[in-house]
Amino acid sequence: MLRRTAVVDNDALINFTHLKKFNIFNSLRLLFSQIHIPMEVLKEYEVMKLKEPDRIWFLEKLRPDQGFYSLCTKYDSISLVILKTIKDIDAGEAEAVAQHQKLGAHYIISDDRLFKIALSRKFPRIKVFSSLHIIAMLDLNTFINNRYELLQKLHSVSPINSEILINAYQESATELGITITKREIYSKIKRSNQ
Repeated sequence: MLRRTAVVDNDALINFTHLKKFNIFNSLRLLFSQIHIPMEVLKEYEVMKLKEPDRIWFLEKLRPDQGFYSLCTKYDSISLVILKTIKDIDAGEAEAVAQHQKLGAHYIISDDRLFKIALSRKFPRIKVFSSLHIIAMLDLNTFINNRYELLQKLHSVSPINSEILINAYQESATELGITITKREIYSKIKRSNQ
């Protein structure tokens, strides 16, 4: 599989942090060659670092414009100003989109559904995948063996229903060029709900 780049939003980064004990941060290296974190997202993420020490662990991994987890400062300032005026796109998300455009990243990873809807209206070609999509991609590539636990933990911090799970698996399979039947997806869901 071709490894790609992504820009991550605060909500997805928080969800990944909750999945840290499942080795999610290392697993992301199997899908991506680099993940960019915008400065605004960093500011949002740092707010709870004293109450959630796993955030400090991640923050120590960041390097400005280098390394796998890259603290990214590259964006078009005019694009950023315009993006900040779009309803349902906050400052961190606006910076993520501006960086996505500047860097030519493949994805934005965000768990904010309103952001995804707002962005799809203005930029329908930008792919916004959720942390659930990333788990589905890892699962479909057989890069993880603890899908049930990952899904249960993600559900505890960001509720998932069957429809959301099915869509994430279908969209991830399409993105990966993998054929998966609805029956196979239902089988995954049924087993993960037990």
